[in-house]
Amino acid sequence: MKMNTKKQAHFYKPMLTTLSVAIMTMSGLNASAQEAGDEPVSRAELEQRISELESLLNERLGALADTMDENLAQESTKQVHLGGYGELHYNNLSTDDEDKRQIDLHRLVLFIGYDYSDSIRFVSEFEVEHTLVSGGSQYGAVEIEQAYIEMDVLNGAQFRTGVMLMPIGIVNETHEPPTFYGTERPIIETTVIPSTWYSAGISLSDTLDNGLSYDVLITEGFKTEDPTTNDAADPFDLKAGKQKSSYASVFDPAITARLRYRGITGLEIAGYTQYQPDLDQSAEESYADSALLLGGHVIYTLKDTTFTALYARWDLEGDAAEEAGKSEQYGGYVEVSQRLGEKWGVFARQSNWSQSEDDSAAQTDFGVNYYPHPDVVFKADVQMQNDDAESRGDINSGSGFNLGMGYQF
Repeated sequence: MKMNTKKQAHFYKPMLTTLSVAIMTMSGLNASAQEAGDEPVSRAELEQRISELESLLNERLGALADTMDENLAQESTKQVHLGGYGELHYNNLSTDDEDKRQIDLHRLVLFIGYDYSDSIRFVSEFEVEHTLVSGGSQYGAVEIEQAYIEMDVLNGAQFRTGVMLMPIGIVNETHEPPTFYGTERPIIETTVIPSTWYSAGISLSDTLDNGLSYDVLITEGFKTEDPTTNDAADPFDLKAGKQKSSYASVFDPAITARLRYRGITGLEIAGYTQYQPDLDQSAEESYADSALLLGGHVIYTLKDTTFTALYARWDLEGDAAEEAGKSEQYGGYVEVSQRLGEKWGVFARQSNWSQSEDDSAAQTDFGVNYYPHPDVVFKADVQMQNDDAESRGDINSGSGFNLGMGYQF
């Protein structure tokens, strides 16, 4: 590895100082010998002094080499950033048809970042879900949810290219377990907003001095299931249409934008939109048309109490979506939480959503978080769903209670 001139000067300065001391010492020995002309120094004494000087010089050079290695190691370590999080869930839920008692290492995630310079950096997120990833696992997955290069441009703006999290909702970008209440993520942000939601493309972001920030992205869009090749396919199941940046079709890229305000202490207001030009990515035999998402949220913290509200809505174009009763898919939730000192927090949340005509799903959650450390959390909560919510039949459908453990580092 080559060092620049500034670093060379920094490392070689001590070496030059040591060599200067050595030369001055040798000069002093010679001068002393000349002054004591009537007492000449024997060859053996001179060799002894030279040997002592060599030992001293070797010792100084060895210490200098160690210092250089430590400095280089510290310089390299500052450029690499490591982090991660994980969570373990226990679900005790019941529906009219079945009882569920299950424990699951829901996910383990590793963040790796690298700073190429003060203005260019790499960010990545590697995730393993449900422990087992093989043909024998129904749910296990390995995913790369972030892998992008970020560059500072235009007087403080950031340009990104790669795989990025969509700036939509609250938990899609920030979902480490200590950052939200409840064992499971808010259900609106895993159904209407299909978190965790990431796509490949480009983005431009900036934060202004008045607390206003914006994000604009051009990325891969959805490609929903094709009913012309699979009779069981649902072309209007948007979550199933995520391409996850794996050989993603981009005949019709998606355009996403967010505007967020954080100019008042304790307040966050955000609005976001995404336009999907064609949900079937210009398939030869068209089966779906465009879709538009509009949404927003408000978070306000007053002392130890936080009020949160979020709403999102998809409007799907085309006669096929209308006939299927899925042209409008929407939902929202309100949440109140309170910190009871540094270690405890309680919350209550009400969620309502609809993803098809005559569907009126509802879920009520309330529970407690315990923080033995700011980055470690234990969770317990009660979940109550109505019939429409339970009838979805997914892994977290039902009413009962959940326990969780999570951490970040």
